[in-house]
Amino acid sequence: MAVAVGWELMRDDKVVVVKEVKVVEVEAEPREIVVVVHADGTQEEIEIVREDDENNAVELEGSILPEGDEKTPGIETEVEVEEEVEVAE
Repeated sequence: MAVAVGWELMRDDKVVVVKEVKVVEVEAEPREIVVVVHADGTQEEIEIVREDDENNAVELEGSILPEGDEKTPGIETEVEVEEEVEVAE
């Protein structure tokens, strides 16, 4: 499972943005933490455990980045859109 600064995640049915990914020691064991920012600007630290499974292996569509944005991590994708077209008979 991957996570990067700038990515949007769902947290309690709300979108949060990853601000930082870090490793901290808890009881002499390394733990991975993501710092996220909520829409109201508050920050939260969340301990994560990376596990790839059938549910999280699918890449989901995220936000469209502004034209020329080269700082925010992202990937280019093509989205297939089905359109119904009426044909005159």
